[in-house]
Amino acid sequence: MDWELPIGENIFGQMLPDAYAHYRKPLHEAVKIFVRGLSAHRLETIAEEQAALPPSATPLERLIRLAVNCPVLQKLGQTIARDRNISPSIRKRLQLLESLPPSIPVETVKNVLTEELGPLHRLEVTLLPAALAEASVAVVVPFRFSGEKAPRNGVFKVLKPGIERRLEEDLNMLEQVGSFLDNRCDDSGIPHLDYREAFELVREKLRYEVRLDEEQRNLLLARQVYKANPRVQVPALFDFCTPRITAMERVTGQKVTESHSDLNQKHRTARLIIEALLAHPILSIDRESLFHGDPHAGNLFSTDDGRLAVLDWSLTGRLFEHERTSIMQIMIGAMESRSERVAAILAELSDRRSIDVAALGSTVSEWISRLEDGHLPGLAWLTGMLDEAVRKAGLRFGADFMLFRKTILMVEGIVGDMTGESGLIDRVLLGEFAMRFFAELPWRFLMPPFSRSFATRISNMDVVELMAGFQWRALTKGF
Repeated sequence: MDWELPIGENIFGQMLPDAYAHYRKPLHEAVKIFVRGLSAHRLETIAEEQAALPPSATPLERLIRLAVNCPVLQKLGQTIARDRNISPSIRKRLQLLESLPPSIPVETVKNVLTEELGPLHRLEVTLLPAALAEASVAVVVPFRFSGEKAPRNGVFKVLKPGIERRLEEDLNMLEQVGSFLDNRCDDSGIPHLDYREAFELVREKLRYEVRLDEEQRNLLLARQVYKANPRVQVPALFDFCTPRITAMERVTGQKVTESHSDLNQKHRTARLIIEALLAHPILSIDRESLFHGDPHAGNLFSTDDGRLAVLDWSLTGRLFEHERTSIMQIMIGAMESRSERVAAILAELSDRRSIDVAALGSTVSEWISRLEDGHLPGLAWLTGMLDEAVRKAGLRFGADFMLFRKTILMVEGIVGDMTGESGLIDRVLLGEFAMRFFAELPWRFLMPPFSRSFATRISNMDVVELMAGFQWRALTKGF
């Protein structure tokens, strides 16, 4: 089908700040390549929907309408929607992608449920009148379960018809887009990042979006992970689940970004989000810590009973013990102003060995020099340095580590939108670190000096060296 998406390059001029101006043209061309590669049937549907928009529709409205039909673009839009570098007006429009009004006919959903589960009355399940919401790959419909002494409310998460094929087609197009960007780096002045390789890692994770059986396993694991925290709710599963249907308890509440008018309550909820989604996986005692990989505001609810409900566990990742240990060693090295040590740790973390060692060293030195006297390095400092090291030195990280970077970005955006503060994450993480460190003190007397088998991932010798460094710097400043 010979058809062009009616958006101009200026839409990326509006979306991207001046610091990213060199990305505007290649991104516009990349979207065109992505759309042209879709099947004729999907292009026809997209063209019809674009034609149905009023002539006054803005390029952004047309881009959002396109994203609704392309699950990969919808995921991208959800991430950008919480990026506080983007103008507030554009972000507000993109936030519509976090939870869409249902568009799948109820009869279609009923047919899928019957095909998968058989007659619902045999399960003592009654569908309630209307679907609640529609996500990128599924629709959520409420039901009433009367098969126990006390009836319970639940929801079915049902994959959209044909979504597996559409998602796979989108993911395949990422490879072509990545190759295009790789070939345009010099012409467009964008960094050489091996975009195709990065998109392949993204593909690896996004394929799980339609694996509801995997999501169900993640839900069970997440309930175990957070069971000791009564302030966090992970929905419980019903027995009647299938690879295309997840049946779980219904959560009543509102999106965290819309739930409170009281600023103090917003701060309490924001702190809880940071504790649950960032501090918990970073400061876990487990060898592998689970984290939520898609924490947009549509997946985070303030419940009617005051808890934080974390929904949609289809996209998750693991932070491994050596990664969390490396993060702590980077922080210690930065506090000691040991740029060579920090650069060596980053090189070990990288999945690629052919990195620009000189560029890595200069990047680390520059970021350590930015730490003002007496200020500790925080998560914002760390991620800023990592991002620049990727761009300038060619560092590469695994799919899970990249996914956690996305989690940090989205939590930063949500917390910023709720509180207007930029430093809250670092303050909360430092407080959580201090609490865990003091809780570890009795056990530290029993552990070997170089053991890092603690939630904080720092050894007794690390503490001694750090304190000695502080004392030495204090003494030398006196002369």
